[in-house]
Amino acid sequence: MDLSPEDGEPCVKAGLPLITHTYGFKQHVFVGGKSSNDDNTIGTGIVSAGMGCSLICPISVLGTNTTSTEYQYSLGLGPQLPLPFNVHRIDHDLSLAPNGRWSKFDYHINKGGLVKKFLKDFRRFTILKRLDKKVYLEAFDMVLANLMAVHYSSSQLLLARSNGKYKGSNPLGIDNRTITFVTDYLADRGLIDLHIGKQNDTDKNSSWCIPLQPLVALLDRYDARIRLHGKTQFAVVRDDDKNAIPMYTNRTKANRLTKLGQPVREHYETWLIHTATIDGNYLLPWLKRLFNKNMALGGRFYGHYQQIPSADRKRILIDGQPTVELDYKSVHIALLYALEGLPVNTDPYVIDGHADKRKTFKSIILRLVNSENLASFQANITRSGNVPVQQAFKTYTNKRQQYEYLRALGLKATEPSKPLSIKKGFINYIPSGATGDELLTLVMDRHHLIAHYFGTKNIGLKLQRLDSDLMANALDKLKGIPCLPVHDSIRCKVSDMERVSNAMIDSFRELHGQEIMVTNDLSDKKG
Repeated sequence: MDLSPEDGEPCVKAGLPLITHTYGFKQHVFVGGKSSNDDNTIGTGIVSAGMGCSLICPISVLGTNTTSTEYQYSLGLGPQLPLPFNVHRIDHDLSLAPNGRWSKFDYHINKGGLVKKFLKDFRRFTILKRLDKKVYLEAFDMVLANLMAVHYSSSQLLLARSNGKYKGSNPLGIDNRTITFVTDYLADRGLIDLHIGKQNDTDKNSSWCIPLQPLVALLDRYDARIRLHGKTQFAVVRDDDKNAIPMYTNRTKANRLTKLGQPVREHYETWLIHTATIDGNYLLPWLKRLFNKNMALGGRFYGHYQQIPSADRKRILIDGQPTVELDYKSVHIALLYALEGLPVNTDPYVIDGHADKRKTFKSIILRLVNSENLASFQANITRSGNVPVQQAFKTYTNKRQQYEYLRALGLKATEPSKPLSIKKGFINYIPSGATGDELLTLVMDRHHLIAHYFGTKNIGLKLQRLDSDLMANALDKLKGIPCLPVHDSIRCKVSDMERVSNAMIDSFRELHGQEIMVTNDLSDKKG
């Protein structure tokens, strides 16, 4: 089968402006679409026949030679391999994915012709007597897109090989067994390295795979790009178990949820012609707005890049330029005072007579605003001041850091178990021997004007709803400015710092009628 790009499916579409970027020795050419103000553009790419939106992937696959004849096969892979050399059985704690991530079921690629060729070749070798063409086209499309994503992030694609469907965002209801047949085929064809875990074991022993060079080179030669499915929900409500609730059938609720997702849609539009990278690796800037239980709780914007530690996020480049992270100072305390019509004019973490314990009270207050039970929280403070518990926390933290370091290097490591004494939570910087009654009383007296909010039901999620509205308002002011929200902060190009800071301050003033400070990480002095 000929795998060269088909007629009518050129890598660069006629009539569209070209945007070029140069990284290292190779120039990359992408297709520009309509402007970000065009309503037909719903993502970081070109909308095509209502099938979704493409993501511009400017970083070419390293180590591939797209002019070589080595990969110019017709799925020129030859006959089925007599032995599955690319399939490995996982023993517990062996060959586990060091940096695994689950599939995003609304990811697809923009090369329908290539997907059809894969399906045609698959049908030649499958043992399935019946094959739903539409289902398997979508499955191949989704799996290939996710293999591209893990390649960009130097991670591994986790797989569930048992029966059933993924309960999260899965627009077409693709089931796990279909994915199993697809990945088994890709492994047999020498396109992925597949590690099979125990079917009913825990997620720590999940199956996983990575793309091999033939597949990487093939996708690169086709100029394949990740896109979102046209049915993607930009805003999602989750239940108590954090599973996505199906889109509301009530039209009023459905329209309201769609409107709440509009900032995410516009965020994609902004990223149409921009890129984010870290250490030469491409970052997906995509977001999803997640609510908890109902649309009045939660609502923060979540993206994969937010999992990068704050210290490492400093290395993120946007369009190849250095970045800065701007952060609302003491945002939840400021929001509670704003609800009372009051400003925050002094450092909320400093208590008269105890200025030397600022770190202690900051640590307490940051957790207090998310606590629904003051008695339990007070007991937690006391436990955190217990010397043996503090030592257990220190030991566990050191083991955890070593474990994460080894995993990042792709080395075998045993995950440390968390001691029972800190499983219910540990508050750092509590002085040895201090009691919760003493410290909590000082905090309640210091903030007596808003103390009635502490310990109330869903207080943390209500505050998240407020700070997410702040972020939505700020993003609305920043249309056309590529930025990466991280809950109550925004990372942007240093050259955009003033505009982003002003947008954040203006948003707080518009929504709450008060002033607030915005700090940055250029000097590492954040509040």
